[in-house]
Amino acid sequence: MKKILIGMTIAAAGAFAMPAQATEFLGKSNIDFFYAELEGGYAVFSGGSDTAPGPLSLEPDGGAYGTFLLGHVSIDDGIIGGYVDRAELWVTFADQGDDAVSTYTTERDYWEVGTRFQHYYDQNAMNKMMWGFEPFIGKFDGTFTSGMGPIPYDADIYGAMLSFESEHYYTPSTMFHFRAAVGAYGGSSSASGVPDDNFGGFRGQLAAGVTQQVTDRLKVGAVARLDYFSDIPSLTAPSALTTDGQLGAYFGVNLNYIFAGIYE
Repeated sequence: MKKILIGMTIAAAGAFAMPAQATEFLGKSNIDFFYAELEGGYAVFSGGSDTAPGPLSLEPDGGAYGTFLLGHVSIDDGIIGGYVDRAELWVTFADQGDDAVSTYTTERDYWEVGTRFQHYYDQNAMNKMMWGFEPFIGKFDGTFTSGMGPIPYDADIYGAMLSFESEHYYTPSTMFHFRAAVGAYGGSSSASGVPDDNFGGFRGQLAAGVTQQVTDRLKVGAVARLDYFSDIPSLTAPSALTTDGQLGAYFGVNLNYIFAGIYE
């Protein structure tokens, strides 16, 4: 699965970034540019408990997360036949933490690759509202360790969300943004010595943040985000797989840089 994630990331990054070399010479629009964004911070989680063996409930405490994103905005000409005004590709990693009770420990990580295709309600408005469609694939990696040794388990998920976002400029260089998204996903989980388990669930997100324009092409920002999965894999006694809901709260900062295209 990791090879698939890496391959998709490289292929999609090429599709987004290669045309950037030509945008410097298009001259068709004053808003047609490519950008990159780095975001990182800390996240805490509630739920997604491992309960093997017996009544122990080990909930990961949380850890660092990071996201790399490539994006393309084209207002006048649009993207994909003119139906998309902004397209983004991201890859993210979240250390969902570890916990220990007596001689038992648990830890879990999450990888995700996703794309976002958005349409502006009013292309010419300074304060924008947009709707989006966001397919994604993800992978949970976990390990439960007891006196019998480590029990690795993982799950692959595939899904999509519908999103709404708004951007409002408080000053000419300071922007507040809000995001809400909801969708569904399906997947399968496996563990050492345990039959695979197929599952499905829904996902919801809420986010708010502020962005400051530092130069014509560089922005810095801060964001807070809630991310809820109704069903993620967990391990129960006697070494059986089940699912549990999990809510993550993310707090991060980001840098956004326009590296090619026309931006006026």
